[in-house]
Amino acid sequence: MRQAFDSEEGTLTDTNQPKPEREATAHLFAGSIGLYKNPYSHRNIPITAEEAAELIILASHLLGIVDSRASVSAEL
Repeated sequence: MRQAFDSEEGTLTDTNQPKPEREATAHLFAGSIGLYKNPYSHRNIPITAEEAAELIILASHLLGIVDSRASVSAEL
């Protein structure tokens, strides 16, 4: 995540954003992987239906960002 969203050279960074926002995006993605993806991949963590719905919404938002950036990168 940090490499893909690196504020200077990341293939998924939006160079139209100010540098602090590009850095925040990298933190958001790295934090999401660290807090949500990794623990659930390595342990059996109970989750409520409400929590699952919230995580799906967050994941959908993050994937929307990736899709928008990936389409711009493909055009270059």
